Amino acid sequence: MFIFKCEGFNQEQATIQVTSLLWTESGEVTFNANDDSFACLLLTQCKSDSGGFFNLLAGCKPQFIEQWLEYLEEKKLIKKVSLQQIDYKETDYPIKLALDDESASTLLDMLYKVGNFNRLQISRYLKNRNNITYLSTKYDKTDLQRYMQLGKAINFILKLKK
Repeated sequence: MFIFKCEGFNQEQATIQVTSLLWTESGEVTFNANDDSFACLLLTQCKSDSGGFFNLLAGCKPQFIEQWLEYLEEKKLIKKVSLQQIDYKETDYPIKLALDDESASTLLDMLYKVGNFNRLQISRYLKNRNNITYLSTKYDKTDLQRYMQLGKAINFILKLKK
């Protein structure tokens, strides 16, 4: 999960949360702002270098959001942006995702078993998922696709819970 916190010049604040395991994978977006004008600024004409124009609320890649917010910060339209990335291994991850029953955790554990994954493999992959050079030397194309599918399946399960 990726949480972007934005601050305006007049005490405006907004939070953009993306439920995604991968930086380059689209995920469900949750948006909150304490000022309508600030919200409009953040949500209007969103554009990224790698993705062109995108609809932030429809669900998008954390990478696109980061590029958009950095652009706004560089143009001095917003004061500050911070990013918090929450790893699935954190003990309070289900709480932060608003998963309040153990059935989702049980389902995820079953998914790991069916996919023949263990927590060490998943942890290693998630730790290095943004390092393309490492991934290309560590995993063959088939394994990389398995991990990508696992990420998509996990995101699907999380969407069912919300």
